[in-house]
Amino acid sequence: MRDALQNLPTEITKNRILTTVEAAALCRYSTNHFRELYRTGKVPPPIRLSARRYGWKVSTIVEWLDSKADKAAA
Repeated sequence: MRDALQNLPTEITKNRILTTVEAAALCRYSTNHFRELYRTGKVPPPIRLSARRYGWKVSTIVEWLDSKADKAAA
C-alpha cells in the first residue's frame, strides 16, 4: 500500500491529507511541538476530518514552510 502512495501523480500527492504525526514529521518537529504550534495558531489551520481528528493538506504545509524559508532568507 505504501508503495502505491509513493507513485501517485503530483496533483494527487499535494492534496493528500496528513495526520498530525505526519505533518509534524514533514516539518521536522516533534508531535508535541507541532500540537503546541497548532494550539497557538502558528501553523496553518487544519481540515476537520471528524469530531476528534484533524488533518493538513501536504500543499498547505509545504507552502507554509516555503513562506517561513522566504522570510528567513530576507
